[in-house]
Amino acid sequence: MMLEWRCASCRGPQVRVSADAVECLACGTRLSRLHGVWYGHTEPVPQRFDAAAADRLAALDDDDHFWVRQRHLLFRRLLDRVVRQRDAVVELGCGSGGMLPVWDGRFASVAAVDAYRPLLARARARSGAATLIQSDVCATPLGDGQFDMAAAFDVIEHVNPDGLLSEARRLVRPGGQLLVSAPAFRALWSAMDERAGHRCRYDSALLGLELRRNGWRYEGHTYFQCLLFPLVYLSRRLAGGTHSVERRPGRLLDRTLGLINRIEVAASSRFSLPFGSSIVAWATRA
Repeated sequence: MMLEWRCASCRGPQVRVSADAVECLACGTRLSRLHGVWYGHTEPVPQRFDAAAADRLAALDDDDHFWVRQRHLLFRRLLDRVVRQRDAVVELGCGSGGMLPVWDGRFASVAAVDAYRPLLARARARSGAATLIQSDVCATPLGDGQFDMAAAFDVIEHVNPDGLLSEARRLVRPGGQLLVSAPAFRALWSAMDERAGHRCRYDSALLGLELRRNGWRYEGHTYFQCLLFPLVYLSRRLAGGTHSVERRPGRLLDRTLGLINRIEVAASSRFSLPFGSSIVAWATRA
């Protein structure tokens, strides 16, 4: 599939595309292709973006952490459960590309957007097929209605939710789908959220409200880390803001926690879990 482009700055559709550049004919805004990634000339990171927190999370993206391994498994199971069309997908806020191998195996065409350059460089190593673009996830240089599905995993809590959800709606075709995840439940708010630059933690009511407000038909949700919720709560209340056990558990503890998460991921293939430390929702463009 050949991507359709537009200008992310002036929103104009008149762009000149070559093998190594996309240039707006109206305002001159330019993307340049370098080492397989389309880069802009600025780094439009969110106001509350914490580069150090992003780098710490990227360090977990090698599937060597129980949360990362089972979270990716949950996303794969949900794709098999709820996604209808599998021609083209766009991931908004792809980070270091942990989901790119999953998209490559399930969709004919993959585009992935992130604002932070170091993460895109890591993402390039994970996929030779995806089109990687440096851009504000709320204002991408991609044309309207060319994707069957948009995804945004643990992004909405960092940015303007209306900007993200309306951009996702613009990018998908009529009847296209959205898969979105976020940290869940205000009771788990801690210094970890503050360091990560989170605006809030979500529940199904708040996420459903924001989806419907931006033209999405809310279809369902499930939570993740339901069985471990009491331990996560205690960690956030008693760890003094360090959360070292959550970040780097010992090998035996990592395997034990991973097994518990895997049990509930298997259950979520058939039904939705009632609470947890994260929420994943799916919706259709109304």
